[in-house]
Amino acid sequence: MTASIRDIAYQLRQGKLIALADETGWCVAADPTNEAAVAQLLTLREFLSPHQRITVLIKNTDQLGMYVAKLPDVAYDLVEFAENPLTVVYDQGKNVAATLLDNDPTIAVRRALADDVQRLIGSFGRALLVIPLEALKLPAAVDALVTERFGTLPGMPKWGRIMRLGTDGDVSFIRK
Repeated sequence: MTASIRDIAYQLRQGKLIALADETGWCVAADPTNEAAVAQLLTLREFLSPHQRITVLIKNTDQLGMYVAKLPDVAYDLVEFAENPLTVVYDQGKNVAATLLDNDPTIAVRRALADDVQRLIGSFGRALLVIPLEALKLPAAVDALVTERFGTLPGMPKWGRIMRLGTDGDVSFIRK
């Protein structure tokens, strides 16, 4: 039986890790404010590709200010009008588990493009913290840690662009 969005949101609130399928392939999601869930998610860093970062996955630009301390005006347009996956790394994050920002105050944020993932984030009431695996298959070690799978895998995942946006509006690409 497939779990409903309400069930998945409940599991996230309980500190469980969820395998989430979206336009980029599989990722592993957790509640960004739950210290225990974030600590468990951080154990999966080894599965990140070289340029990837642990990412805050938001529903829309309204949530951007909740997770980034200082936003240049162009940030809203970049996130809102991205038609393909775009992860933006900002200088200073906020409202996430302290262990995430202990060694590095920067925060990566991506707007979900998949409708079902956007509905999940809306039901959950806040963004999700994800390890983007960008793969069509979950590694066995990751699969053992997740309690549920949610979303629809694409035929071919889209590798998103990753860029850094400074508080003064300076842009540099990490991955084009």
